[in-house]
Amino acid sequence: MTRTAIEAEGLDWYEGLPASPAVRAGDLLFVSGQLSADAAGRPLDAGDVRAQAARALDRLQAILEAAGGGLDDVVDVISFHTDVRRVREVLDVAAGYFPAHPPAWTPVASTGSYADGLEVTIRAIAHLGDAPKRCVRPEAAGWPEGVPVSAACRRGDYVFVAGQMATTATGELEPRGDHAAQARGAYEHVGRMLARAGASIGDVLDICSFHLDPRGMVPCERVHLDTWRDTPIPNAPAWTAIGVPGMWVPGALAQYRVIADLSPGARVARTPASIHWKNTPNSGGSRKEGGTLIGIAGEVASDAEGNVTTPGDTFRQARYCFNRIREVVEMHGGSMHDVVEITSFHKDHRDWEIVMEAGREFFDSDSPPAWTPTGATGLWNPGYQHEIYALAVLEGS
Repeated sequence: MTRTAIEAEGLDWYEGLPASPAVRAGDLLFVSGQLSADAAGRPLDAGDVRAQAARALDRLQAILEAAGGGLDDVVDVISFHTDVRRVREVLDVAAGYFPAHPPAWTPVASTGSYADGLEVTIRAIAHLGDAPKRCVRPEAAGWPEGVPVSAACRRGDYVFVAGQMATTATGELEPRGDHAAQARGAYEHVGRMLARAGASIGDVLDICSFHLDPRGMVPCERVHLDTWRDTPIPNAPAWTAIGVPGMWVPGALAQYRVIADLSPGARVARTPASIHWKNTPNSGGSRKEGGTLIGIAGEVASDAEGNVTTPGDTFRQARYCFNRIREVVEMHGGSMHDVVEITSFHKDHRDWEIVMEAGREFFDSDSPPAWTPTGATGLWNPGYQHEIYALAVLEGS
């Protein structure tokens, strides 16, 4: 397993940041959120979301080509939108870039990005191996026709399931207004998409859920606990839950995006004693015994009893999160050098510079992770200023 930071023309603004445009680890390529900005990071195409989407996708294509791949190698996309009503416009543009075998795609609303005027950010994972790519198309009419979205995408041992919602066969959201019931419906769709891709719930490493109302995370937690009640804590998946300002399908309260690994062996969970949810079926980070990919739950600034640490201190809360990520990776036998991707969610999106400054202590300056910062409306505890989600690939395994 080798790890390589990928650079491409026009991305000079990454210089000096503890972030890479992309990181390749084995066959997997992790690409930072691409956007419409010049080489210095200044926003372009103000007010034109279609032009911004095209420029972001052009940047994504350039990075893929610099890594020896292409757009058809993309298996997973999460796009962040400051106006969720314009998701369809972004997908209309993307249809020209993904004419066949589209990736699993999860559109997520955001309160902001690096700078004002950036309306869409597109981060991606690609698989550059020789294995065939298998795409599962959406079943419900609630997924618009003609958009470049797969419900699930498999390549090699990995399956990526796009954000699933409680859509019926006719595209309706049922039941309206019930967070728990919609979470159950989304999980049912996840199970079906995994099965169609040749995987099962037992292969799930990583769950990211996005919630219209952060208060709805509490009933969704009960659904999570019920879903995984028969799973021993040492074999639990990682779960990250984030509050967002909107959903791209009206009436949706939550969507669930999942990564599964079909590598041999059982799922192995590692949760430090410093993490307050250690006694629940939600790990600090999970991988397969025979695999190298680690899904790391969104880390937050709370102590072993769930108390918020350093209230109001942006820098120190971020530093606390990175220390928890380091604990998790080390328990899996790795180091922070193995962290290949960071997605940082901020109550105030303008905090990204402070959080990246805190990250300098933890990442190699010559090969930092891919990194996408974005704004969120709420996290599990109102006192959390950030939630930092990560993926790692063990090197030398």
